[in-house]
Amino acid sequence: MAADKLFTYGPDNTDSLLATTKSVLLGMGDWMEDQIFTAIPMLNFLDQKAKKIKQGGASILIPMQFAKNDTVTWYSGYDILDTTPQEGMTMAQEPWRNAAASISISGEEERANSGEGQMYSLIKAKINQGMMSMRDEVDQALFASSQNAKKIRCLPTLIDATSTVADINSTSNSWWQAQTTTGGSFAGQGLADWLDMYHTIQQQGVSGGGPDLIMTTQAILEYYERSQLPQMRYVGNQKMADASFENLKYKGATVAFDPNCTSGVAYFLRSANLAFVVHSQANFKVGDFKKPTNQDAKTAQIIFTGNLVTNNRRNLGQVNSIAA
Repeated sequence: MAADKLFTYGPDNTDSLLATTKSVLLGMGDWMEDQIFTAIPMLNFLDQKAKKIKQGGASILIPMQFAKNDTVTWYSGYDILDTTPQEGMTMAQEPWRNAAASISISGEEERANSGEGQMYSLIKAKINQGMMSMRDEVDQALFASSQNAKKIRCLPTLIDATSTVADINSTSNSWWQAQTTTGGSFAGQGLADWLDMYHTIQQQGVSGGGPDLIMTTQAILEYYERSQLPQMRYVGNQKMADASFENLKYKGATVAFDPNCTSGVAYFLRSANLAFVVHSQANFKVGDFKKPTNQDAKTAQIIFTGNLVTNNRRNLGQVNSIAA
């Protein structure tokens, strides 16, 4: 009697069908372990503290005030009061940005991955894979070095003093400039730069205090962590801690690192002035599976429509060029 033929497993030999369909399954449980994706702290922060679900509209409009009312005056008796009409208000505009991922399953796969042959729903596995891929792509786009015309607003252009953002030129409108500082050796000046940036944002005439998140790289977080021993504080944002990383604190801000964060940069973010705006009909929504007439297969799309916007760039900052 010939020996039974065994499959050779591993990424070069096992496709999604075999990975989710039983041959003989021992001790695995009803789950599939992720071998690709890392924690996504920046997107988790936006989901928790800045996400806003909106319906419709051709674009995202952000009302804002950029100048004082100049008619405020002290007076007595019959002094003439200044009634000059005041402007000082405007509207910023960001376009909706769209992303999609396709999920396809053949009839052969679906029939094999059913009944007693199913160890894990192939459709659920593919949806989960697509969803994680979408979130990873959005996070990468948030830290892109330059603004892609089709992608979500990236932090390097949102938080600078020169870029035109939301149809407003920051070079000719100084009130629309983010706070930027060129750093250097963290050991020599890092804490001084952070203190100055924190207080600069804190004193911008806003209620609610300073930044609540300092998002940076693993290397810079470790520079900060080493500088704080032995008085280290792991406190605060339990939800972010649950996202697979510990949290340090700097004054009132959580300090965290994102694997996609711009090298050498620490972003000082104030969630009250950020909005992760997501369309109510495309909040990482999985559409219906549709079957073409000429294939034994069906396909659905995961759709995201949204953008990252701010109503006050002055309350956002970055310290760049940070090194050991």
